[in-house]
Amino acid sequence: PGNRVIGVFRNDFAGRTLRQSVPAMIEAPLRFYVTETPSGTATLSWKTPSAVFAPYTQEDNGELARIADELDAIFARIAERATQP
Repeated sequence: PGNRVIGVFRNDFAGRTLRQSVPAMIEAPLRFYVTETPSGTATLSWKTPSAVFAPYTQEDNGELARIADELDAIFARIAERATQP
């Protein structure tokens, strides 16, 4: 109870990712996981996009890793905003 998976998707990043690796798109949308604690607060967790896309980066010229790095920064900003009081 109280747990949620939140999918995050942006068409511009999806298009760029798809051009680099069709198999990597199985990971879309990337996700945040909100877990309710016994005290009624919540924790936010996620795998960084660079970790999610790591298995697919060997098949391209490094562009997928650059995309994942950009997404890491975006995810960090989302998490920061989501967890501010």
